[in-house]
Amino acid sequence: MPAAWRPVLMLAVLLAGLIVGTAPHARAGTTQDASVTFHVQATTEGETLLVSGSAPQLGAWDPAKAVPLGTTASAYPHWSTSVQLPVGASVQYKYIKRSPTGTLTWESIPNRTLTVSQDAPGNDDRWNVSPATVTFQATATTDWGQNLYVTGNLPDLGSWDPAKALPLTTGSATYPQWSGAHQLPPNTTVQYKYLKKNPDGTVTWENGDNRTVFTPSTGTLTLNDIWR
Repeated sequence: MPAAWRPVLMLAVLLAGLIVGTAPHARAGTTQDASVTFHVQATTEGETLLVSGSAPQLGAWDPAKAVPLGTTASAYPHWSTSVQLPVGASVQYKYIKRSPTGTLTWESIPNRTLTVSQDAPGNDDRWNVSPATVTFQATATTDWGQNLYVTGNLPDLGSWDPAKALPLTTGSATYPQWSGAHQLPPNTTVQYKYLKKNPDGTVTWENGDNRTVFTPSTGTLTLNDIWR
């Protein structure tokens, strides 16, 4: 090799090493978030309404970092807000009333709970009223790739929107029985129906009129239905 080429070759090797050494690393995967709508019915006397909870996005129980809810003249006494929360997280929360002077009034009931998912609809809560837990159980045969959902007239059940319907689950030991539990407002008449989601995204509704159930004032209720 001619001596005159040696500095050029050394420079090329050095630059190659720098390029390799500074190559960007692939970014680690981030947790997927879902938009969760907090909806509560509450009468107020000049107060504003907040939601606080165990997740950092809800202020980690610090009322100074709680998320405000909004309402309008036509929507009152219904208040709502949407918060991005990580999918799969189990979150506890409560509502707070804040007076014009800054006095805070927390709900006195036990902490509310929710599990965040992409399919889960928003909450439909009542101020200081514990929800009733309703388990939807339905016997339904499905084709390969189909899944069963339930939707209804409340925001908790997706307000008849199949995209926001509550997914039900089954297993090899329980099929063709599907089930799923959800918290619903107590002492409320609920209309609902089951639907099947096909692998191509299309939806098959069950036949017949809307089903109707009246939720209990407290505790749990299990429904046992058969696909129509």
